[in-house]
Amino acid sequence: MLAINPILLRSDLFAGLDQAAAEQLTAMAQLRSFAPDEQIIAEGQRAWFVYCVTRGFVRLSKAESTGREADISVCEPGDTFGEYLLSEGSSYAYSAWSADGAEVALFDLADLQALADQYPVMHRNVMRIMARHLLGAMDCIARDRLHTAAQRVANYLMSRCPASGSPVTFRLPYRKRILAGKLGLAPEALSRAFAALIPSGVEVKGKTILVDSVDLLRKAC
Repeated sequence: MLAINPILLRSDLFAGLDQAAAEQLTAMAQLRSFAPDEQIIAEGQRAWFVYCVTRGFVRLSKAESTGREADISVCEPGDTFGEYLLSEGSSYAYSAWSADGAEVALFDLADLQALADQYPVMHRNVMRIMARHLLGAMDCIARDRLHTAAQRVANYLMSRCPASGSPVTFRLPYRKRILAGKLGLAPEALSRAFAALIPSGVEVKGKTILVDSVDLLRKAC
């Protein structure tokens, strides 16, 4: 399976594993496809698997006491979710949903824990992933407090633009509703942010983004 899906070998969770461990992972992984917006796991549900995205995108969300949910992350191919369970926990700390359709590899939690005990590098990998998530959460808090919605969108668009050269055209990797959740915005706030960036040379046509001047967009960040 890993030969068919080499993206798994590039996952941070499995970095540094030798051939013997890779062969064990091959026997352990199960592939499953999910339809757009299909729920993969539910927050608070007893955990049985750790997941790695092999195709498409998966959005993670958390709910408040009233039941309202907010997206907290968008996982791309090679990203894992539920990996923290290798260190502690028996239930999922968030819900996971297929974005526009996704394929994921499932790893039985008990089997993966046994493998991690056999190959301690996996525990170190989990700590690195969790540290990255913590720093990412801190960056997100800072952006929420320091940046307007238009600035958040402008910074995201800048990340998709080359360092030099204008004009630039590219397609969003997922629906705008998914992008709104990734940036911590309501869908209507994302629409207003795109409108606010029109004077900065940004034009939106469906999922296609046209940036007339990268320098002008940079000033909006």
